Amino acid sequence: MSITVRVLKAKHGDCILVSHDGPNGVFNLLIDGGTSTTFRYGPRQLYAGALCATLDDLKAKRQQIDLAILTHIDDDHIHGLIKAFEKPGYLGQMVKSIWFNSSRLITRHFDAPEIPENNIKLLDNSPQTTVSQGKDLEELLDKIGCVRAPLIMAGQIHEAGPFKLKILSPGGEQLEKLLHVWPAEVDSGKTSAHSNDYKLSLEDIWQDDKFQSDASIYNGSSIAFILEADDKRMLFLGDAHDDVVSKSLRELGCSETNKLKLDLVKLSHHGSQYNTSSELLQMLDAPIYIVSTDGSKHGLPNKRTIARIIKSTQGKVLFNYDHVIASLLLANEVKEYSSRLEALNDDIKYQ
Repeated sequence: MSITVRVLKAKHGDCILVSHDGPNGVFNLLIDGGTSTTFRYGPRQLYAGALCATLDDLKAKRQQIDLAILTHIDDDHIHGLIKAFEKPGYLGQMVKSIWFNSSRLITRHFDAPEIPENNIKLLDNSPQTTVSQGKDLEELLDKIGCVRAPLIMAGQIHEAGPFKLKILSPGGEQLEKLLHVWPAEVDSGKTSAHSNDYKLSLEDIWQDDKFQSDASIYNGSSIAFILEADDKRMLFLGDAHDDVVSKSLRELGCSETNKLKLDLVKLSHHGSQYNTSSELLQMLDAPIYIVSTDGSKHGLPNKRTIARIIKSTQGKVLFNYDHVIASLLLANEVKEYSSRLEALNDDIKYQ
């Protein structure tokens, strides 16, 4: 048996494939879809992006996406999946079950009026069709027989194939804040510094490090979970809020003296300083902390987050774009700390 984690190059977004190869075959879990270009890009979308290439690989092996998780509505997490649903032969035919806290599920949970403006529309193959005239994603999921999960909330435990998923975020309070018309494209970087902090030294950061929490209600609605199988345990945080995750971990009995032992952590919000506090890190014990971004937007990852990981943990920080690493350390910091930062050039495999 084996587990493979593939952190796809999704520009400034998230797109992760976790595959379990066991006696019952391969179970593929897809977490988010990155930006639209993660699926296809270029003039008339002529070129296959990382997600498209990965799905082509699965099709060649006659595999499927057994579970897709859309963590939240930010464009850099959901748009690649939307494009893969719009393209015939891809997710519309490949996905067997899906988690998505849609507006429809949220309004029904809170016994509130539906908000039609929040329904996700898919373009069809006709160039004359506008998004507003396109297919409704939830209607498509029903039509293809895709298994829909109920509203995903903190405190739940789900079984999916060989995996157990313990949900840490969102809570009801975070979901209730989505009872309004959502913007066409959500900018998850509003709480992130748009200029980077790479000129600061690690010492300066450590001497004056005060945590300020992410204020984005959309990030706060992000699904975050512990994934377990074959004595392996991984933490996938989407863009979740630090305080929501910390509260859930403490309810599971985790603390600074009873750390949660993990094989890897996918950091929240592309390494934003507003989503990873030292207090949270001190409850975790992992050899790997993954940052998913090409560094092109919002000054992410923040060096302050990297500094917290270096100080509060013994783990390494892995980046799915190697060019991001060069700017994070000052010349006098490279010798002592460069071994803590590595490029993630291959899949992570556990036997």
